[in-house]
This record gives sequence, C-alpha cells and structure tokens, in this order.
Amino acid sequence: MKRKLLFLVYLISSAVYGDETFWEFGAGVSAFNTALYPGSSEEEAFVIPFPYFRVQSEHFEVDEGIRGFLFESPDYRLNISGGIGVPVNSENSNARNGMPDLNTVLQVGPSFEIIFSGGRKKPHEFRLELPLRTAIATDLSSTNNIGWIFEPRLSYETLRPFKSGWAYQVRGGLRYASEEYNAYYYDVPAQFSTAQRAEYHTDAGYGGAFIDLMGNWRQNDFIYFGFIRYQNLDGTEFEDSPLVEDTNYFAVGIGMMWIFADSR
Repeated sequence: MKRKLLFLVYLISSAVYGDETFWEFGAGVSAFNTALYPGSSEEEAFVIPFPYFRVQSEHFEVDEGIRGFLFESPDYRLNISGGIGVPVNSENSNARNGMPDLNTVLQVGPSFEIIFSGGRKKPHEFRLELPLRTAIATDLSSTNNIGWIFEPRLSYETLRPFKSGWAYQVRGGLRYASEEYNAYYYDVPAQFSTAQRAEYHTDAGYGGAFIDLMGNWRQNDFIYFGFIRYQNLDGTEFEDSPLVEDTNYFAVGIGMMWIFADSR
C-alpha cells in the first residue's frame, strides 16, 4: 500500500493552477504498473483510490511532496525538499527471497535551483535542480540513517493560466549515492548468499539515470493524468549485484481526480 501511495504522490506532480495562493481538496483513482524496485525483473499492477490535497503559498507548497522555500530570486532558489523510497516485502521478490524486507526510506535535505527561464508562478519554468538529501529507513518502530543521495536534474514544466487545459512536466537527471544507501538496496551479506545469489558489496557512486514524463488535462473540476518513468542502471556501482536482474526500469500509469472543494 505504501508503494501505491508513493506513486500517486509522484504522478500528481504537474502544477494544476498557479497564479495565486490557494488550496484544493479532492479524490481520485489510478491504475499503474511498475517493477518491485529498480533492478527487479518482477512487476506489479495496481488500481487504487486516493485522496488529493494541494496547497500553494509564497513560501510553502504541498503538491509534488512538500517544499519550503528558504530563499527565492528571479534566477535562484533555495528550498527544503523531501522524497520517499517505497518498502518491499522480500517474500514477493524471487531475487530478495529470504533477505530482510526493505523499509520505507524518508529523504529530506536542501535543494539549490537555478532558473533558466520562466518562474514558479509563470506559464512555464525551466530549471536545474541540485537536491542533496539524507536518507532514513524506518518501519515506524525504529529508524536507521542509510546515507545520502545527490540527484542533479533538469526540469521543464508548464502551468495552466486557466481552470481548464493541459499542463505537463519533463524531467531528467542522474543519481549519486553514498555506499550505505547503495548497500541498503543492493548488497548481499554473507549470511544471505545462496548458490543462486552470491555475496556482494557495493561502493558509493553513480546510481543511474532517469527520465520522467507527466501530463494532465483539466476540465472544470476533473483532472485526467498520466505518467511514465524510465530509469537506466547501466554503469552503476551496483550493476553487478545479483539483486539487479534488469537494468531498464519502467513505471507507467493513468488516472483521474475530482476536485470538490477549493479556496477560490
């Protein structure tokens, strides 16, 4: 369920309406298909309902996660952003069967952004994002710091000037991570090695490249959306891990939302 909720947060990522401070509340349903984790050859498909809540103000946003703006000018921006890594039940994975489950991983840290054109409340924005985040694995009863992630990326997004019409976002970047972070997902300690799963230990470094395409169409109080994510693990520090079965990772989904309350 946490994996499903993460993707719902992820795919509702294009701004819906952005020329004033406001909030919106609604509900929706989504259908999507994804691998268990980047590198897994096994996939799952889901159809689930979800709540939708969006807030936009001068210094705070809830939309694609939560963002707090510490400094902003026409050309530069410093904010605090977060992310989440989904949990995996190892019993559902042939590659990880018999190993400990992967807990939810919370990510938080500063992000420095360079705006090349447009702006946060303009019809479009093209920017370079440089987020650096610490990663905390938790099962709600305990926590464990598993290192850091650096994910430089280019992002282009459009905002709807009216209540109806298209909005979309295109984003691509690279991931680099500490040894502890890569090891959490891709190491095979000696006690969990088998004839088919050799002992393996990774290092810090390159963790893959990704491209995200997201779009939505709004007609009055209804929003129809879709997304696709491609991630390539060729050349990563952990490419030779026995837990990496496929270096090409895809996630696709579609859905709709009904907005039934807002501040306008």
